[in-house]
Amino acid sequence: MKMRSLSLVVAIASSSSVHADRAEPVQHRPAVPLSAASVPERGFLGSGSQPFDLELPAVVADLTSAKPGIPKTGTVYSLPIPVTPSVLHWEAVQGGYAGRIRVSTANAVRLRLHLVFGAAPPPLELRVQGNEDATLPAPIGNTAIHGNELWLPITQGSGADLEIFVGGTASPEELDLRLDKINLILVDASGAATPGFSAQSLGYAKHLEYDLACWSNDTHYPALQIAAAATSKVNFIEDGSSYICSGTLLNDMGDTSTPWFATANHCLPDQAVADTASFEWFMQATDCDLSYTDSRYSQTFGGAQLLWTEFNREPSFLRLRNPPPANVYFSGWDTAIHVGDAVWGVHHPRGDHTMVSKGKVTALQKTVTDSGQGGTHLLDEVQYIKGGTEGGSSGSGLFAAETEAAYWKGSLFGGPENDYQTSVYSHFAGYYDQIKPWLTSCVLPWGGSIPGGQSVTAYQKATASKCASVSETRTCTDGNLSGSYTYETCTYVAGASCTLPWGGTLEDGQSVTAYQIDSAVNCASVAEVRRCSDGTLSGSYDHQTCTNSADSATMTVIHPAGGETLTAGQIVPVQWQLTGYGSKAKVNIALSKNGGAKWSALKSGARNTGSWNWKVKKGQATSQALIRVCLPKTKKAPAICDVSDAVFTVQK
Repeated sequence: MKMRSLSLVVAIASSSSVHADRAEPVQHRPAVPLSAASVPERGFLGSGSQPFDLELPAVVADLTSAKPGIPKTGTVYSLPIPVTPSVLHWEAVQGGYAGRIRVSTANAVRLRLHLVFGAAPPPLELRVQGNEDATLPAPIGNTAIHGNELWLPITQGSGADLEIFVGGTASPEELDLRLDKINLILVDASGAATPGFSAQSLGYAKHLEYDLACWSNDTHYPALQIAAAATSKVNFIEDGSSYICSGTLLNDMGDTSTPWFATANHCLPDQAVADTASFEWFMQATDCDLSYTDSRYSQTFGGAQLLWTEFNREPSFLRLRNPPPANVYFSGWDTAIHVGDAVWGVHHPRGDHTMVSKGKVTALQKTVTDSGQGGTHLLDEVQYIKGGTEGGSSGSGLFAAETEAAYWKGSLFGGPENDYQTSVYSHFAGYYDQIKPWLTSCVLPWGGSIPGGQSVTAYQKATASKCASVSETRTCTDGNLSGSYTYETCTYVAGASCTLPWGGTLEDGQSVTAYQIDSAVNCASVAEVRRCSDGTLSGSYDHQTCTNSADSATMTVIHPAGGETLTAGQIVPVQWQLTGYGSKAKVNIALSKNGGAKWSALKSGARNTGSWNWKVKKGQATSQALIRVCLPKTKKAPAICDVSDAVFTVQK
């Protein structure tokens, strides 16, 4: 890509924060491939003897980039009439039908086909191969399709075959799918090769650059191999044209294998552009000075979810929608960076093979004026002594290399147009807090992950009679998940039922209303809720129903009944019987010292248990004592009272 013209101003910081966070690199070894479908030996399922031929006219496109510093590689051609399943010849194959579309162009060197799905597609497989592709990539199944449209992988050459396989016995002519546009990549990169630079393995780089393989004798080579295995060439489409950048696959503290991806804001600035992204891995020369590409070369298509981006600090942080291929690396990273640190740039200058540049940090958080887009950025400056960066390098990673590991430090913004060895990168420590939840994610024991700082309910058992009693909250902190429970859900299993006192059973966890007596003036006052808990029935009431009694409620004072002699200091049980009400009813107890002419309260609101202990006092001495017990009056019923049958004596 064309380098940005930048004005570098005074740095506002000389080092990163004292505390640094770090994640280690890890190699990707997936348990299952992206698609479980197998590739037959002959490649396509059908013979393709009657393809739908789609011949595109020669396309003339201005490859002057509209995005400063990013090479423009081609254009998007919209088909005047989209190709639909109704125009295809469908060939019966094992398990269903296969239809073939053959695209040919006059002047493209690579192609990307775009499909639109009008509705959720039935189970299908897509196979696409360019006329210069050595192998047929793995079939693309439904799980790789996100939303209602899909940019297929890039194919090599001026032509491509697309086979659509639909399972089942129904004819697929009515399948709601269409091929509506094609990205014609007219050149791999802008600009011709400069003679004499043998390290430019494909000849796209404009300046003197160094293949990864050319560093094989350096002590840091194992670490650089890891950084290169985490580096991708990024192809994307914006405003009807295709462009290239670079970027880095990042690990997280929990080693969750989530495909986090870092690049530059001016590469993938919004979700619409991120949806078009395709990622090329292991685009490396097999040896120094050679143009052959590594046999591990592979692509990840389907775009990416843009999680966070910012113009001022210039990063874009994403999650790939489809997983990367086996053996790539999720790069380690470290928030610490200092002026004078030795660093390495790993990138794809103008879309060339993976190049590695060596330099050191010369300033941190410089205010950089962007003459391409306008505005300013806060960026770290690097001065390279071997190699540099160019168009197409944008978004690539800056690494610190140790003997066996590389640690990502930020993404490339660009550099002065007339000095390819001065480059500026995003200051990772400055925006780490914004993306920290994802980079500190934790693996969940049942699969998947959660971001740092989030919590999830986990269960000790998969099934239990009381699921709530076997659960705990597990919280993710810096890649570590608290707690120990390992189940995502818990299925309720009924415990032992309870025998009801009136007959029958109550299921575990259920409740029923029970009554103290079977008839009462006020049934609500003699009711309670009895609950079954794994064979144990709460409460004590033993009647299933209660009938409103037609008889009037009665109160009877049992003791003192009259004629007794009580002594001060003595504890005397006041006893009564209230019919028509249960123990939840409340009664008032009073004393008269003059045969009933005047009353004073002893206890208000006593529970209707039939007894209350009265501690006799000296001031209550009399020979004309009476006790009265009353159920107070309500709006619906008068008071119900009774008095001792005769007077009794209280002595000092």
